[in-house]
Amino acid sequence: MAIAGTTKIKHVDDNVGSLKVKLTAEDLKEITDVVAINEVAGARIHAGIELYPWRFVNTPSKSDNASEQDS
Repeated sequence: MAIAGTTKIKHVDDNVGSLKVKLTAEDLKEITDVVAINEVAGARIHAGIELYPWRFVNTPSKSDNASEQDS
């Protein structure tokens, strides 16, 4: 899945790599102690953007950025 605004494959790889992060119960408690659940509210994205999720995507293909991966 493309991430809108991502212009370098390394950033996509970093974002996908974040899926490997596993939070412990202690990590989750620390986060919820700092940010109360009632402070996190609202839609994930603006309703107007939901209608056109792929219209503004400019994520390059892996072959387009092969040389940037090494830098």
